[in-house]
This record gives sequence, structure tokens and C-alpha cells, in this order.
Amino acid sequence: MPALSLSRRLTHPSPASVAAMMALSLACFYVGALPLPLRLTGLALFALLTLVQPVGGLVCVILAAPLYLMPTSIEGVGRTWLFSLHEIALLVTMAGVTGRWALQQIQRRSPPDPQAMALHIRTAGVLYAPHALLALAGVIGVMLAVPEGRGAALREFRWLIVEPLLFYGLVLVTRMPRMLLAGALALSGGWVAAIGVLQFVGLDLAPLIGEKRAFSENVIVVDGVRRVTSVYGHPNNLGLLLERVGPLAAALAIGLRGEKRSSRFFAVCATLSLAGVAVSFSRGAWLASVVAATVIGAGWFLFRSQDQRAMRWSALALAGVALAAVAGLALTLRGGPGGGSVDARLLLWRESLEYLQRQPFGLGLDQFYYYHNPAFGRSRIDPSLLGTSEEYAAHPHNLLLDAWINVGPIGVLAFGWLLLGFYRNAFRSVRERRDLMALGALAAMTAGLIHGLVDRFYFVPDLAITFWALMAVVSVEVRSSGQDAV
Repeated sequence: MPALSLSRRLTHPSPASVAAMMALSLACFYVGALPLPLRLTGLALFALLTLVQPVGGLVCVILAAPLYLMPTSIEGVGRTWLFSLHEIALLVTMAGVTGRWALQQIQRRSPPDPQAMALHIRTAGVLYAPHALLALAGVIGVMLAVPEGRGAALREFRWLIVEPLLFYGLVLVTRMPRMLLAGALALSGGWVAAIGVLQFVGLDLAPLIGEKRAFSENVIVVDGVRRVTSVYGHPNNLGLLLERVGPLAAALAIGLRGEKRSSRFFAVCATLSLAGVAVSFSRGAWLASVVAATVIGAGWFLFRSQDQRAMRWSALALAGVALAAVAGLALTLRGGPGGGSVDARLLLWRESLEYLQRQPFGLGLDQFYYYHNPAFGRSRIDPSLLGTSEEYAAHPHNLLLDAWINVGPIGVLAFGWLLLGFYRNAFRSVRERRDLMALGALAAMTAGLIHGLVDRFYFVPDLAITFWALMAVVSVEVRSSGQDAV
């Protein structure tokens, strides 16, 4: 029996083991110091493995998304070509899935039923209406771009609209197991957090990973504390990712206590993510993490409690105490409520509202910088921000204003529709199935919304991929495949 079991594992490797091989192959392509033939061999191996296990390619997309500021480079004739690793992984995976589908169509002896296809298209049209609205809003966002910002708008359309929607579609088409999806999210937070924690103790590995396309130090001193950036350009970006993947890992660490190996994996990832949030010294991430922990704690207590009303009030009391404690800690370490970046946020919000009064359909994808910066002649910036880092701000630090400026009212409607569907599916799974994975996704999305009130919510590549991965975790289509209920 042991020999038979080993033979079966060798001939039918698990998706996780294939994903690990694919990650190594992609890492070989990413390392610019290696000879080009070896790098291309790694990419070719990755492409071949997508034909065997396309979900492994999607795992690599999630793991590589935080490296969007560290593209890999290939020296060409007279110029250097830069490639975002998560884009390469996504496009190669799409090619692999398309190739598999084409082979299946060739092998089919009977042609597809036109009536069945028409019914499927009509059903999908209703189900994916908000996705189509977001795509339409993205197209309008490109059309609204100013001439000098057209290139940035096209890049953001690719990074933040087309590719995340493609990623979500591939997750559904390949029927990616929820546990593998959650594990990839947890691991992405774990490795990014580990880089940040090591920076905090004096060991900076980020330069060994790649060259960062950002004008900042890896460790910066703000308000008297050392803040780390990991692979990002700002500590807040580190907190924005970890506050979303950490709660999902924590919920699964609790829910999989009977499976020691899986529970340890998620517990380690959750611990690293929490440590990364701590050393980012992002007040928004701290508060968001406390809210996420409260959501998980309240859900767990409700699962275990016989007296639902008593536990509900206990959970609310716990949430109030925790929020008060973390708010006090944040203000103690980073200054009072009027200090830090609060005043600048208010000025940016007021300025954004002035732009939207003049252009109610938005400014276009990634166009805030081309209006806010006085160098382009369109600015309504407050004079007090001149000469500070906020003079070059690229977004208004609020999820609603950011969405309206980038994708207009149609995009705001699309995001609202998507989030309503997410919360409906998540609450149903938590209430009816006591699904701890859905509870973790619920906590993660709520954390992102809380922090998004004063910072980014969606419009950077890693947050966009994470958003759609969380959407997929609670998606009806993924759950209906009967995979990985926790």
C-alpha cells in the first residue's frame, strides 16, 4: 500500500506541488542575473506546466502580484524591456487554458448545442453584469484621459481592469479549489511580511529580489518610528495587503485545527502578516486588522454559542474595547488626531470634490496626478501642500473618491453591485454553512473597506488581484463546484 500510494502521488501530483514547481520556474525567469537562455527555459517550463495544471499558474499570479514595482528586465538591442511578473504568469496561464480548451474541442465528436450555448450566454449576461459595467467604465476612463496621461491610463486599464477580470474568469473556468486559492493569498502575505519584518530588524533583502521602481527608502523614519516598506514604495501599501490576506489565514488556522499541517501553514502566514502590519506602523492597517479580528471573533463565538443574543452583545462589547485600545495605541505612537497625514487627507478630499464638480463623469484612469500636480496647469491644490510629498499625490486617499475619479459613476455602481453580491454570498455561507473560509474573506474585505476610507482600496495591481481572489472565495460558482468547504 505505501508503494502504491507513492506511485499515485508521483503520477498524479497535487495542484500545490505543481504550483511550487511552477513558482520555481517563474522565479528562474525573474532573476535577471541568470543567463537569458536559462531564464527562457524556466519560462518555457512554466508554460508547459500550465497545460498540466493551470491553477498553478493562478497561484503564481497571486504570489507575484506584490512585485509590480519590481519588474524583471531583458536586455534588447538598444533598449531594456521590463515585464511585470504577475502579468507574464497571467498571460501564459491564459494561453495554457486556451490551448487545453482548443484540444478538448478538437477531441469532441459532437458539435456543441447552439441552444444550450445561447442559454448559457444569457445566464452569464445577467450574472456578470457588474463585471461588464466595470469593463465599460474602464474604457470610458481611458477615453477621458488627458493627452500626457493617456499612456498611464492604458497601463492602468490593463493592470486594474482587464487583467484582474481575466484572473477572476480563469479562477472560475479552471474550478480552482478554494483551499488552494486561500493558501496562495496567505502565502503571498507571508513572504511579503517576512521581508518587512527582516527590514525592521536590520536585514534588508529587498535589493536582492529586484530593483524597486519607487522613490523611497526601504526603511523610513516617520513621527519618530521606523517604518518598513518590504517590496513596496510606502509602508501603507504593505499594511493594505497584509490586512486583507492575514484575516483569511487566521480564520483557516482556527478552522483547520484538526488538520495539523494545514493549520500550521495558515497560522504561520497569519502570524507573519500580523507582524508585518505591526512594523508597517500604518494606523489605518492597525484599525482595519482589529476590525477584521473582531469579525472573525464574533463569527466564531456565534458558531459555538447556544445563546446567540448574549454572544452578539459580547462580541459588540469586545469590538468596542479592541477598537478603543488600538486607536489609543495608534495615537500614542503616531501623534494626535489632527497630526500626521490627517490634515493633508482632508485637503485632498476637498480638492477631489472640486474636480468632480467640474467633471462629474470622472477624470479617467490614473489621471488624478495630472490634475493635482501644479506642473500640468490643471491643479486646484491647497497652497499648504506645496513643497510637501503630497504635492505629488497620485490618488485622493478615499475609496469612493478614488473610484469616482478613475472609473466615474458607472464604475462606482459596478463596485457597489459587486460588493453587495460579495456580502450577500459571504453572510449566507457564514449563517447557513458556518463556512470559516467565507468568514475570513468577509473579515478581509471589511478590513480593506475600513482602511480604504482613508487610503487605497482597489487601484493598484496587488489589491486588485486580491479583491477578485476574495470575490472568488465566496463566489456561488466556486462553492457550487463542491470544493473545500471549511
